[in-house]
Amino acid sequence: MPFRWTAFVLGLLLPGLGHFSVGERGRGGRILSGFLVLWFTGLVIGGLGSVRSWDPVYTNPAQGGKRNLWFIAQAGAGPIAFGFAALDAAVIRGSGPEDRIEITLHDQSTGSAYRHTAIGHNADFGTLFCALAGLMNFAVALDAGRRPVADRRGRDR
Repeated sequence: MPFRWTAFVLGLLLPGLGHFSVGERGRGGRILSGFLVLWFTGLVIGGLGSVRSWDPVYTNPAQGGKRNLWFIAQAGAGPIAFGFAALDAAVIRGSGPEDRIEITLHDQSTGSAYRHTAIGHNADFGTLFCALAGLMNFAVALDAGRRPVADRRGRDR
């Protein structure tokens, strides 16, 4: 069976849309629901900074603090991830020096962070949830590309 590129691309554009396009509407709806729960739970836990394509000032690359690498997994969510990353860059990164607060970093040195963003475990878990949502969407978009167009429930089961 040939790979259905249209269903794959539609699935990347909007979670569940690829399955919807091949006639599996129930599965597409469940995929969209699962994606939204994961994605918005991540945003509730970690705030808008959970989807970030740039490194904030408080990260320490020597300690594994490259937060923007998580955006590679989050990009599997398609335009949704890029939209939230642009919103984060406009709101958080575009803020001035008066919107920074002093924090103590994990090596006990002092630094600054943006006032309206999560740091620590909240940021980590929010980022992880959004990354899992992006990876899930990429996997189900691949599944949509391998699905036959006809509904499989009518066959011998």
